[in-house]
Amino acid sequence: MNKKAYEFANDMNMEAEVKACSHAWQLSSAEVAHYRRQFRKRSKNHSLRAYPRYAAACLAALLLSAALFSGDAHAAIEHIRWSISSALGLSSSLEKYREVIHTTIADNGYLFTLQEVVATGDKLVINYTVSREDGLSMGEILSIPQATLYINGKAVRGASTGGSLFLDEKHTVLGVDISYEIADINMSQENTYQIRFRSLGLDNGDSIRGKWDFEFTADASDLLADTKRIPIHKDFPVADGITVTLEELTLNELEQRISYTIKGTSNQILMLSAQDCDGHQVEFDTKTFDGKTGEGYMQNQEILYDGRISETADTVIFTLYILELPDESGQMSDDYRQIGEPFTLRIS
Repeated sequence: MNKKAYEFANDMNMEAEVKACSHAWQLSSAEVAHYRRQFRKRSKNHSLRAYPRYAAACLAALLLSAALFSGDAHAAIEHIRWSISSALGLSSSLEKYREVIHTTIADNGYLFTLQEVVATGDKLVINYTVSREDGLSMGEILSIPQATLYINGKAVRGASTGGSLFLDEKHTVLGVDISYEIADINMSQENTYQIRFRSLGLDNGDSIRGKWDFEFTADASDLLADTKRIPIHKDFPVADGITVTLEELTLNELEQRISYTIKGTSNQILMLSAQDCDGHQVEFDTKTFDGKTGEGYMQNQEILYDGRISETADTVIFTLYILELPDESGQMSDDYRQIGEPFTLRIS
């Protein structure tokens, strides 16, 4: 694809036009809902559970591209449509909290476009796209491009998770999202971030070297101000010398999580099932745990499928489950066992 087409697309606000085109294709709301359910059902059964959201994430872009667009305009639209909300499969909009970058850098025949970023109290979420300058297939790309993150000029060392999905049938545009866990940084203030990419891994074992560097500013103040925090402070004895304490439930447009601590040496991971008074049922799965501090949190993964604790719910019933990790390497079972009795938490 021609670089000028990307630059042109990045400079335009085409959201309304894209929506108008989708209406012109005359899909009913029931048909759209049907396709969404089918995408989610198939992605949920995928063997790589860390990446189920991406099949559902780009449904709108795939539907549009199949019937309406071609060539450079098609690829440009795909880039614009790849938002953090769509990448994470969120039904709600993050428009109020996101920083829109839409900047494209070309090097060694490849284009990187940084789309959006969202900062939270301890996390930075970015999404970007990768394509070839000549517009040919990206099917030879084997792995997600690795990036180095800098905050206020200092390299950040920490965990990151993410995934990718081709946004079109010809595999010319690769959409990627990454979440960085951030520690010891005041994310509520405006910070300067740099994201630096240096290589693309190919399926033949080679790599494409290049320099794709982005710099931007972001702060989490608005999202933190709109985050609901409900204390729990409930203890669950697990075994002799081991106690799990559920600390706090936090709810916002980006995520729903429950923080916890474990006292004593533990080789278990936790899961919470939740049912709110409006009838919504979700699960909170372990996302991170630091064995040194005994601190971790569980995240509501059902948000990826439009499932979340209702904003209008007054109470939620939680049930805690625990899974023993194998002592030696091997396949982990999914045989969770219940710990303690279900409890009701008032969240209004």
